[in-house]
Amino acid sequence: MSFPELDRFLAVLRQRGHRVTSERLALFREIYSHHSHIDADALLRSMQASGRKISRATLYRNLDLMARYGFVEKRRMGGQRFLYEHVHAGLRHDHLVCGECGKVVEFVSPGIEAMQREICRAHGFDPDRHTLQIHSMCEDCAGHGKDETASEDATS
Repeated sequence: MSFPELDRFLAVLRQRGHRVTSERLALFREIYSHHSHIDADALLRSMQASGRKISRATLYRNLDLMARYGFVEKRRMGGQRFLYEHVHAGLRHDHLVCGECGKVVEFVSPGIEAMQREICRAHGFDPDRHTLQIHSMCEDCAGHGKDETASEDATS
């Protein structure tokens, strides 16, 4: 698998004096094969299930390295757990996070993007990245709560 992000990753590793190891390449390929948010434990299990050997410490060290150089985003999404997602240059999106089940929905809003650029311009900032998370309850979880309330009301 070769694509611009992998080529950039290899170049950054070499420029910054990091070794190109089989574990780093395997982790990079693994995280870029997922098109959703994933936690470190799920990444570790997925790699081990594929027969790739990587320790938990190596996984975390390399996720931090990839985040430092902008290849993955490490985000706290609901609760205490961190989720990771790969980054494609120039593609921005924001998140809706359900506080009940932890569901994460990505969305793109040109209006929000324009507003953020305008706010930055007005305050003399030149943004290189942003994070927007809207925390709420997803429709499924909100529906479950309504069902339980309706059942309780019916039995009262």
